[in-house]
Amino acid sequence: MGFGRVFLTILIFALVEVMVLAAVADVIGWPVTIVAVVTTALIGSVLFRRQGLDTWVRLNERMNRGEMPGRELVEGMMLLLGGAFLITPGFITDALGFVLLLPFTRRALAERLIRRGAVQAFASRGGNGGVFFYQSTQWRGGPGGGNVYDGDASVDREPANDGDQRRRPLTLDENEEDSGRDGPR
Repeated sequence: MGFGRVFLTILIFALVEVMVLAAVADVIGWPVTIVAVVTTALIGSVLFRRQGLDTWVRLNERMNRGEMPGRELVEGMMLLLGGAFLITPGFITDALGFVLLLPFTRRALAERLIRRGAVQAFASRGGNGGVFFYQSTQWRGGPGGGNVYDGDASVDREPANDGDQRRRPLTLDENEEDSGRDGPR
């Protein structure tokens, strides 16, 4: 999606939001509309803080058990988006923000995203893993689409000058003579 489309989408959304605010203000009056918008922002900030803390605690518990907290990470992203929607003035953004902040709707949406494959979580054999987000477009690496480096990677584990065994940074050995050799170096 190019910059022009993003800008046009945001512009149209803002215009619709202003029209909804004006329509509500015509029915209930501007002072009540302003109080309603400020009140939803305050309620949203309290809800965001409470739900964010709950998600953070669940994330830490799963990590301490050696499990991948994929759902908690997805919910955390939804909480951030919901909090941003709630502090943005308007009734449409408030509705979207509450959908993303309320636990039952947020968890259902997170489950649906994970099941659809929009977000995938994986764990390696040792229980350590990561979460990645991917788009439906293909990677365009290779010639003309990015840098591709051919080489081997190794970790230098020689003692540091002060005598302790610390991990050294990962180094790339480009175009080594026996690069086809298998196993650790």
